[in-house]
Amino acid sequence: MDSVLSPYQLREEVAGALKTHLVEANLWGMDSHGLQQIIGYVKSLQSGRINPQPQLRVNSERPTMIRIDGDRSPGQYAGQVAMDTAIAAARQFGMAVVGVTNSNHFGMAGYYTRMAAEAGMIGFATSDTNVVDLAPYGGSKAKVGNNPISWGIPTGTPQPVILDMAAGTVSGGKVKHFAYQGLPIPLGWGLTEAGEPTDDPKQVAVNLPASYKGSGLAFIADLLCGPLLGTAAAMFKNKAIHDGANGTGHLFWVLDVEAWTNREEFEQQVQSAIASLKETPRLDPNQPIYYPGELEAMTRQERLLTGIPIPQALIDNLAAYFGEDCVSMFGN
Repeated sequence: MDSVLSPYQLREEVAGALKTHLVEANLWGMDSHGLQQIIGYVKSLQSGRINPQPQLRVNSERPTMIRIDGDRSPGQYAGQVAMDTAIAAARQFGMAVVGVTNSNHFGMAGYYTRMAAEAGMIGFATSDTNVVDLAPYGGSKAKVGNNPISWGIPTGTPQPVILDMAAGTVSGGKVKHFAYQGLPIPLGWGLTEAGEPTDDPKQVAVNLPASYKGSGLAFIADLLCGPLLGTAAAMFKNKAIHDGANGTGHLFWVLDVEAWTNREEFEQQVQSAIASLKETPRLDPNQPIYYPGELEAMTRQERLLTGIPIPQALIDNLAAYFGEDCVSMFGN
């Protein structure tokens, strides 16, 4: 990945945040947010949408309500700085909210809430998107972003509770991952340009929400990451322009458990709740009950041992874009 990004002279810590995030996404089985995103990021570097050497501006006049101008940063870097800032402020004041504007796609929301949970805190993260690609419930045209919603809760173990979900039935990246695998998608994931249901991932022009609940969550996220932070709602942003008024926004919230209760007692109760959850009688005896984030943790352990599977079509696409040498860099 270094040779792919090096021509764009990303500052070391910026490149490090981006690369680490992409690899972790693949390790967790979130292939929709991993390596397959690299071509889009390179195109954004080429067009100037992503600034390789951003100078983030932090406004912390109100110490628990912090604003960050991302200066067109890769969202993974702006998001990491924002969550680090939120954790530090919550450790001092009990809780903190950090809003980021003028940023880019930030990858997995669960990456950031895991940071909070690993620090012994409860974390929340959401973002609007680079494109408006989700239809509201009952609609056939995109009006909101297929926005992520994530919560992280510490458990006192190496595996926190991590809820990370798209407001759509699935993320747009997952639809693309099915296309790379040459697989059909279930009806209900997306619509064609003409507004017709399709099982062909290559024909999806509009993502569908996860019922009216997902549609509502997507709309709320657009408002939190747009108007609340002083920019437009996603449906009104001009994505051809990248500045403080039209760039991607993120919102992070962190609560220090210690500010409310004894952390060890809280974590023990969370562990007890997880154990009870997993003991629930199953509809299918062969299908385990997982708590949020457990399956991703299991996938990470497996892939650390066996490697990350990459669809051949994605390897071919990378080779066509970056040259044949990328096959040896990214191949299975």
